[in-house]
Amino acid sequence: MQRYNHSLVERKWLSIVSQEKHQKDSLPRVGTVLVPGDSEAVELENARLLVLADFFASVRWGRDFRHEVVSGDGRLMRSIERLGIIWRPAEQGCSWDFAVAPRDFPHLSGSLPCSETFLCGRLLEGMALSDLLLDFGGDALRIYFLFQGPPERDYRFNWRNLVSAHRFVQRVWRLGQKVEAAGSETQEGPMAELAGVVQARIARRKPHTALAAIMAFLQNKTALSEWEVRVAADILKPFTPFLSAELLSLVAAVQDDDGGQRDQADR
Repeated sequence: MQRYNHSLVERKWLSIVSQEKHQKDSLPRVGTVLVPGDSEAVELENARLLVLADFFASVRWGRDFRHEVVSGDGRLMRSIERLGIIWRPAEQGCSWDFAVAPRDFPHLSGSLPCSETFLCGRLLEGMALSDLLLDFGGDALRIYFLFQGPPERDYRFNWRNLVSAHRFVQRVWRLGQKVEAAGSETQEGPMAELAGVVQARIARRKPHTALAAIMAFLQNKTALSEWEVRVAADILKPFTPFLSAELLSLVAAVQDDDGGQRDQADR
């Protein structure tokens, strides 16, 4: 069974997402205010803020939004794209539809008009994001940030939780490779119920409980139908954009293979 190669998948889908983003204008504007510091690298605390902003914006607008960053040095933030975040520096006089800011530094966004600001807690004892991306990948780090607990609270970096997030990504990928014969495509049933639970928990700004529901649903699964993989990929898009895109591509490839085999059998 092929292992999920996060580096390869990230390079593949990031180029596609980047091209799509730059082709669209007049999109909703989302802002992230970073914690100021002396480090020359993007630390985990700021990476978490960026992921939270990207996550909640993705839930609202899919991928159709502009993500703008305050206090972000373009030379230092290349690693952020490995989290599936296409960003640009905030412009003077701009206004945001939604913004995420660190609770202790709300004044940094005070000069920018914003319809809604979400103040988040701190992630303490962090390290450089680039130190972890190579081994764990962007999807696992996103899961780690979003599964910590209520975003308003403070947290300390925890290796065990990051390893668990990486294992979850690998597990979902393995399930995607064990595609069973296509099942019923009705919107009723356990998958539809799961989607409703996830949406409701995200609406209450509790991505950690939404993830808990997804993990519990997949815990005892040994295989998924094509339709279930598609639904799971859609549910996971705001959490793991690269993994979701690759799962949908995998299902499409399976369908193409089945279609070709059926055509040959009919001749």
